[in-house]
Amino acid sequence: MGLLFIALWSWRYVDARASFHQELRYRGEIALRSIADQLASNLDGHFHDLTFFRRSLLELNDHPLVLTPGKKAAMRAFQKTHSGIVAINMLDRRAKKIIWSSSEQWSTPLLQAGAFTQLKRNPDYLVGQPVLSLPDKVWVMPMREHLLNRQGQVTGYIGSPFRLSQLKNIHTPADMDIQIMGAGQIPVAFWRRGVWQNPAPQERWAGNSLQVAVPGYPWTASARWSPEMISSQFWQQNVWQGLPFVIILCVLLLLDRLSVGFLRQLLDLRQYQQAALLTQQSLLVLAEPEAMYARLVQDIVHETRATAAWLMMPDHKTGFWQLMALEADGIDLQESLQVWFSAWSPNGLRDEHFLPARVLRSGRAEEFRFSEALVGSPELPENRPALRRLHSMIAYPIYTQDDEQQLVLIVASAATRHFSQPLKMLIGQLASSMGLTLTLWRRHHDLTNAEAEIRKIAFYDSLTGLANRRLFNEQLAKALTLTCASGQAVALGILDVDDFKGVNDQYGHDAGDALLVIIARRLEEALRASDCVARWGGDEFVLLFEGLPSRRVLEEVLARLERIMDSPAKLSDRALLPLRISLGVCFCENLSQLKNQDDLFRCADQALYAMKAQKRTRDHFWMVHDLDDRVTD
Repeated sequence: MGLLFIALWSWRYVDARASFHQELRYRGEIALRSIADQLASNLDGHFHDLTFFRRSLLELNDHPLVLTPGKKAAMRAFQKTHSGIVAINMLDRRAKKIIWSSSEQWSTPLLQAGAFTQLKRNPDYLVGQPVLSLPDKVWVMPMREHLLNRQGQVTGYIGSPFRLSQLKNIHTPADMDIQIMGAGQIPVAFWRRGVWQNPAPQERWAGNSLQVAVPGYPWTASARWSPEMISSQFWQQNVWQGLPFVIILCVLLLLDRLSVGFLRQLLDLRQYQQAALLTQQSLLVLAEPEAMYARLVQDIVHETRATAAWLMMPDHKTGFWQLMALEADGIDLQESLQVWFSAWSPNGLRDEHFLPARVLRSGRAEEFRFSEALVGSPELPENRPALRRLHSMIAYPIYTQDDEQQLVLIVASAATRHFSQPLKMLIGQLASSMGLTLTLWRRHHDLTNAEAEIRKIAFYDSLTGLANRRLFNEQLAKALTLTCASGQAVALGILDVDDFKGVNDQYGHDAGDALLVIIARRLEEALRASDCVARWGGDEFVLLFEGLPSRRVLEEVLARLERIMDSPAKLSDRALLPLRISLGVCFCENLSQLKNQDDLFRCADQALYAMKAQKRTRDHFWMVHDLDDRVTD
């Protein structure tokens, strides 16, 4: 028992130590990001001051380096009111000479141009390395901006050394050391236990440390804790936690193992409740049953301690069972289950003693061991030891309200006694939700199909599949509206089969119907995607040509239609029947002449009868009339 106490205490100590380190790093990362943001804010404010002078005073003419007494006085006054600014300097184009400075002691730049780093977020911003300013012996950070003329060319620089001592205002935690490293790993600032110090090279870092990038600058902010500091803080927080832990540990040891099992059951129940909630929410938005199956087993495995879950469905035509969805907590187990399922023989899948069939037939859930499921199944592959992880299993039938779809949900666990009574009830509710969702999906699917069928009956011809008169009138109204807006022409044609009665009398009405279907398919092939064709009734078709930029385009479409219609039609009895048709077209280039749709039909009908009158001597089977009765063959 003493060894058990020591082992448990050691485990508690290691766990508390790890939690403390994690909490310390989390708190340090938050503090470090705050310090980095404050540092970037200080430097951004200084750059904004330089930008203000550059844009409002210096870049107003072609010579930004020429300073008037008023500009000089303004910059000197600004420097006096901002303690962080050591001086405001104007440098030449090569940044080798200070042309003017608000402080008389500045005559040469503190750093060469190569010691500055250009910021990626703003190429006009340059930040230098920390340097000791003489004779004041003040640590400063030189900062510069490009001066541009009106042509956008760099004519010089405006710079200002920034007092690093201004960073004292940044609050840092007293239980860690903070260091800011610039480009080239050059120290910029250092805080030891909350106190700012000069950016002189520090000793080598030891112990735990974190690093965070300073937003917008090529710097990194680092935080460290010494081992002594970590130990001190750890024992301050945990010294009084040891005694309660020992007492609680003694109480837990006195509890029966059933209490531990009860707690585990409560945890499992909560996990399954969460999985049920996620699944029910997901099932409402998924569009297909296959996606519902996959989501159900994924939620069960990923959100609970279940080892695997799968759905099986019987094929009533063949009697075989199909695996609809499978999910396991490991790739090896999932592949092993798939191999095991594929090894079942067709007769084994149709056996009435097959577990899913037995559950579906009884209509109630059944719990069993994995060894029981092996009865009548193929032997486990020797190279698939992952299957032996499975111990307890439970199977639930899933029914839709119309009983047209039946499935079996099987959940497996590596634990021997995983499924408590409340857990069984919850999985049963999950299976019922799946059945209800499938019922709703099927009703919605049937309703959608019914709506599509009603629309097909209402707007399409049952023989040819073309639009009927109602749909064509709607398309014609839309086309006329669009044509008015686009300014293009529109044409309407009426096509009639010559001597169609003779075809019916000689070959039969079935042959006549077949001929109409062939004509419909050829019309669809010849017309453009923007055109519309409909069966008007009997052997008569109407054609709508919209979006015509010119009359020549209409004639090209008619010529292609004539080529396609030129070959004879092959009827079901292998008889070849020449296609003899007549087409009258009304071409309307100016819709202002159109009073109503009947004018188009009347004009096209006149062209059709004129074409039929010439069908023995005609060169084409079509004739075009203008809306103003001008005729063109």
